[in-house]
Amino acid sequence: MKKQWLFTLLLLVGALNLYLLIQIEQQDRREQEELANLTQLDPEQIKSIRIVRENDQLLFDKESNNWVMREPRQGPADPERMTELRAIAVITPLAQYDDTQADLARYGLSSPQLTVYLNDTQIAFGNVNPANGRRYVLSNKRLFLIADNIFPILQLPAEQFLQ
Repeated sequence: MKKQWLFTLLLLVGALNLYLLIQIEQQDRREQEELANLTQLDPEQIKSIRIVRENDQLLFDKESNNWVMREPRQGPADPERMTELRAIAVITPLAQYDDTQADLARYGLSSPQLTVYLNDTQIAFGNVNPANGRRYVLSNKRLFLIADNIFPILQLPAEQFLQ
């Protein structure tokens, strides 16, 4: 009789451990899915884009299905450039960290080199990591490390964004 109780108890402990392991893995998967992109924005839902640079600012608004530059010049925006800008929302970061533990000045983010606003979502661009050539970005109170392929586009002259 004692063997049967011991066996039942071991099975119960094993089942409980398996249940806890599955719950932990599901929580980890949900957290990774939530932070899979730089923002939670859907690029198709973006209606305004503002790029704040050191010496100027670019402002774009979506009218119907077309993008229009409002500042520093006015005119129809290049659709390909606007697609590149909206794609910032879904950049997959190579690493991410909680910014409350980060020294933002160390990453060039206490005074960002450039800031992009997709609707109301702010994305600040900082320094490049000298070890791997990746750029530090701050968004939604999270520090990200991304490939540095969008930053050169953000620095183009305003005329390069017009049709």
